[in-house]
Amino acid sequence: MTNINEIQDFPEPEQPQLGKQRVVRQGVVLLVIYLSLGVVIYSLTRDDFKGNETHPVVDALYFCIVTMCTIGYGDITPNSLTTKLSSVLFVLVGFGFIDILLTGMVSYMLDLQENYLLRTINKAKGSDARSYIVDVKKGRMRIRMKVALALGVVVVCIGVGVTVMHFVERLDWVDSLYLSVMSVTTVGYGDRAFHSLGGRVFASVWLLVSTLAVARAFLYLAEARVDRRQRRMAKWVLDQHMTVAQFLAADIDNNGFVTKSEYAIYKLKEMGKISEHDVSKICQQFERLDAGNCGKISLVDLIESRH
Repeated sequence: MTNINEIQDFPEPEQPQLGKQRVVRQGVVLLVIYLSLGVVIYSLTRDDFKGNETHPVVDALYFCIVTMCTIGYGDITPNSLTTKLSSVLFVLVGFGFIDILLTGMVSYMLDLQENYLLRTINKAKGSDARSYIVDVKKGRMRIRMKVALALGVVVVCIGVGVTVMHFVERLDWVDSLYLSVMSVTTVGYGDRAFHSLGGRVFASVWLLVSTLAVARAFLYLAEARVDRRQRRMAKWVLDQHMTVAQFLAADIDNNGFVTKSEYAIYKLKEMGKISEHDVSKICQQFERLDAGNCGKISLVDLIESRH
């Protein structure tokens, strides 16, 4: 009889990866190309824009960032048919770049912070604090801590903005806070904006980072609400007593008995964790592996299915 250890296993297909680093690289390259094109267009047609001018390249980059982040201060605006149409195209295409950057760059940076915090917690003592911050079973940070981390990044961005606006744009502290919050939340009433050369250089980087951080924080907040709803649903399902109708629904093979696996599948469907379509697909895959149609998968069935 062949020893199991002597059987050469077939290589498993590579698990699909989200490729965050790759997305970040692609996002950076596309962003540079996109902003470079915008700067060139603005520089060639800057006479068709109206507003306060500092430096042609800085103003062009500043206008592109403000437009792409959908802030719209109104301190630089297109003033001809050509520039208005190019701005329309620039905004629409810019939405796609915001999505790429949101999916990749900010997520990647927050994941780095999360991994660093997880490593620090694993080294530290105190299981109570660790279990509160980390989901030990899933090996990842709890969603409430992700929300706190993302909101912390937003607070830091606002604080940096307030400081720079006060000392560079010469605004008082209240107006600095007002402009900082209106900027990171992409409201941009237009009564306050960046007018100095140094302020626009800072804004070209700060606006991009801060608006993406705010968007990510909103996503985490939405995820937290969904997670809480799912936990409530799971508790409600588990607290229910099984009725006759539920017994019949859980009896997948209609043999008059509900096995542990059938019960688990039924409860998972009730919780919304899986769907009937998912179960059907899994059963079809099992049937393909069960060559003898005996309800079990043997090692022989597994080897034969690979040939």
